Amino acid sequence: MYRVYERSVEVPIRISKTADEQARLRRLERWPRESGLSLVLDESGSNFNKLMQMYASDYGLELGEKKWSADSSGDEIRAGLEVPLLKAGQVKGRAVMQARIPKKPTGEEGNNYVFTASVNYFIELEDDVLAEGATSGMVEFTL
Repeated sequence: MYRVYERSVEVPIRISKTADEQARLRRLERWPRESGLSLVLDESGSNFNKLMQMYASDYGLELGEKKWSADSSGDEIRAGLEVPLLKAGQVKGRAVMQARIPKKPTGEEGNNYVFTASVNYFIELEDDVLAEGATSGMVEFTL
């Protein structure tokens, strides 16, 4: 597979100092599902949901079923999402989000603790899908 899109971002997550530790952890665990996919990634205002749909549309693919994973053991929360990109029921690519969020705040801002999430997004497509996409829509002519 060839990686057609990749972006890594650091995102501050602000949580009130008045929230107890369990409430903070629940909020951090929910963040990837609630905000991770709708986070604006570039100047065009696109988020990962839009990018997945755009790549699927451009290459004649369908989005498969989202598969979430989460691990809260240790000093950080690790969350992931993988969405298969399908053509005629066959996996021809994948869209992936991987997030790492420390359980300890990285700073303070007013009445909030700030936790910094490291999030990596990428989209991979099979070589045959890329080759087909590069030649579709081209006009054939002879000299």
